[in-house]
Amino acid sequence: MAAKETLRRYLMFLAGAMICATGITFVTRAGLGTSPVSSIPFVLSLLTDQKLMGVFTFCFNMLFLVGEAALRRRFTRTQALQIPVTLFFSLCIDWAMAIIPSQYGGPCHWSILYLVIGCCVMALGISLEVMADVIMLPAEAFVRALSQKLRKEFGNVKVCFDSTLTLIAACIALAALHKLNGVGIGTLASALAVGQLVKLYSRLLRHAAARRAGGRAAQ
Repeated sequence: MAAKETLRRYLMFLAGAMICATGITFVTRAGLGTSPVSSIPFVLSLLTDQKLMGVFTFCFNMLFLVGEAALRRRFTRTQALQIPVTLFFSLCIDWAMAIIPSQYGGPCHWSILYLVIGCCVMALGISLEVMADVIMLPAEAFVRALSQKLRKEFGNVKVCFDSTLTLIAACIALAALHKLNGVGIGTLASALAVGQLVKLYSRLLRHAAARRAGGRAAQ
């Protein structure tokens, strides 16, 4: 892969990570729960300081990175690149959390609007990350390594992984807060909707890329 093309792909991935972080924040700020992968960091931030959600996100992703390395029994340069990428992603979450106001306890229609915007934006970010095809965030990389180890489909392992994280987050919230703060209808909605939206965006982006490539060839 040419250096120019590699740079373009990494820039696309970073743009996707930033957009994905913004989408996660919109879902979180809807006050209806958050995405499954962000559920534990968000609940922990509720117990300490919501400004620390990005910090907890980074810490948990580092645990997933260690898990991936253990499953593969090696630590590669690509895995090392996940560290600065995760730091960037976590900082984007903190920046977005500082800018986007919370709708918790507010009018229901605003919460629903935030949730819809969040799911659409998050799916777009994930689609760009997938289309870049250069690196993955540790959570998804861990699921991929686990699915290969178990010889199971990625999608099925991903569902189990997300469900486990959501269950743990719910248990922490119930034990510490005595209610399901941080886990709710928004968590379920994002789990169900984002995957389907990613499929739609991916088709549209591939079609746009193909048309662009065809136009260049015609020139």
